[in-house]
Amino acid sequence: MGALIRAFDWSKTSLGPIAEWPAHLKVTVGLMLPARVQIVLFWGPEFVALYNDAYVPTIGNKHPKALGQPARENWAELWDDLEPLLRQVLLTGETVFAKDRPFYIERHGYPESVYFDISYSPVHDKNGKVDGVLCIVDETTQRITAERALAKTEERLSNALQAAGMIGTFDTDLRSGLVYSDARFATMFSVDPEKGERGIPLADYIEGIHPDDVKLVNEGIEQAIATGEKCILEYRVRSKEGTLRWLEVHGRCLYDESGKPRRMSGAAVDITDRKQAELAAARLAAIVESSDDAIISKDINGVITSWNVGAQRLFGYAADEVIGKPITILIPEDRQDEEPTILARLRNGERVKHFETVRRRKDGSLIDFSLTISPIRDSHGKIVGASKIARDITDRKAYERLQSTLLREMKHRLQNNLSTVLAIARQSFRGHEAESEDFRKFEGRLLALSSGHNLIARESWDSAELGDVVAQLLNVHGRQRFEINGSDLRLSPKSALALTLALHELATNAAKYGALSIPTGKVTITWGIEQGATPRLAFRWQERHGPAVSQPSRRGFGSQLIERVLAYELDGQVHITYHPEGVVCEIVAPLSAKWEEESKE
Repeated sequence: MGALIRAFDWSKTSLGPIAEWPAHLKVTVGLMLPARVQIVLFWGPEFVALYNDAYVPTIGNKHPKALGQPARENWAELWDDLEPLLRQVLLTGETVFAKDRPFYIERHGYPESVYFDISYSPVHDKNGKVDGVLCIVDETTQRITAERALAKTEERLSNALQAAGMIGTFDTDLRSGLVYSDARFATMFSVDPEKGERGIPLADYIEGIHPDDVKLVNEGIEQAIATGEKCILEYRVRSKEGTLRWLEVHGRCLYDESGKPRRMSGAAVDITDRKQAELAAARLAAIVESSDDAIISKDINGVITSWNVGAQRLFGYAADEVIGKPITILIPEDRQDEEPTILARLRNGERVKHFETVRRRKDGSLIDFSLTISPIRDSHGKIVGASKIARDITDRKAYERLQSTLLREMKHRLQNNLSTVLAIARQSFRGHEAESEDFRKFEGRLLALSSGHNLIARESWDSAELGDVVAQLLNVHGRQRFEINGSDLRLSPKSALALTLALHELATNAAKYGALSIPTGKVTITWGIEQGATPRLAFRWQERHGPAVSQPSRRGFGSQLIERVLAYELDGQVHITYHPEGVVCEIVAPLSAKWEEESKE
């Protein structure tokens, strides 16, 4: 650089020829050129640049054109950042110093963010005036980049260790007995992370281990030191709050040149979730093996993959006889079409619940089963097979067949009895039944009672749906005459019969005198549940658009049947109101053993 400076035509610059340079400029340049540190001198108000050989690589392709030129021309991209620093020195005479100062520069044909340690010092004339700024710099870009890369690497490593199951690392000095650990390892043992990094006695970590596992850990460490083999231990640690966690700890002993144990380093991973999963799997396996039901798994193609003791007992096959074979070996020929349908539903993620069918045992006999089949998914949620629970329902099916036979016989005998009663009534009213109002009422009530019995018989004499009780009226009087609105509600047999007779009386009266006696008349029937301390049924019969209604002079049998018998059977209140615009019957009864609300499946 000395040769370039001497050869440069300085007369064309604000500095003038070298011969005319002031002494303090010549001295400064003389000190700068041989220096092995990076130095650039900015002189005068224009900050004309002079620099040494050590500085040349710092400015890249700005050399040599930057020599002798105002700094603004060659440091244009960072001038807004550089100029205030130079002017601060020029105007105040104070040194500007900074470590790892960032700059934006274009020195190799592309933009860069670089870092420098800088010391910008004033150069005074003999009168103390500042004529230039001597900049001693040291580029630290490579170090900063390396440190940041290291920090990112450490961050990625930390994240990877955390994601891998809370992995913590440790390093034990076997001579001092101190354990140095990262924060994760210390936290696992309820040790202060800062103390863990500084090093604490091994005994402090032993305190965090479950008492029943301390012996296992001590013996494992001693064996690893004695043999040099890798030590892998699974044990429990207990937090200060008493919570237990499972750890899997890997460690290896390192020896010095003389063969004496020096360090034991390793890592620990929290395996609590895995241990809990293993325990759950073991419990499930015990349940499966002890179950009286057949529990079978199969792949998505219907090939058997597992077979419990219950399956062996019910089907007669040992596990090694069926595993690997298609599930269709258990299905009779006339039911082979069931399996493709089941597999299709499983592939769609559906669960098949309580599917009743027949399956074949090893000896060829057939048996009734109720099947519940659930899809099995892998860790990615993909359906890879199915779990099937088969319950022997042979006894239940036999009972149902017997019950069905008995119910049919009961229904038949009851209908015979009602028919007999009706025949006796007709015989008693012989010759008068055509004009006898009493007989027609009696006959209608008896037929309504018969319909009620038929309805209950459909439900195995157990209960009846309130909507079905109401629907019987539609079959007699026509759907178009009624507006029906109500939720699902089941009645006891006695309540269903009582309501059937009451609705028959209301409909009969409406057909003779009320809304159903003229074409324009309508009947609205609504019911629902009133919530409160005790939920109650609210049932309403309302006639509209019929003949004008007046209060009857006396209460007949029908009204008494409705208001007394129905109220008694429902344990509630029944009121009939004779509004001019139509009869209204309101029923309010508590939901109890006689009433059961049932949600739709």
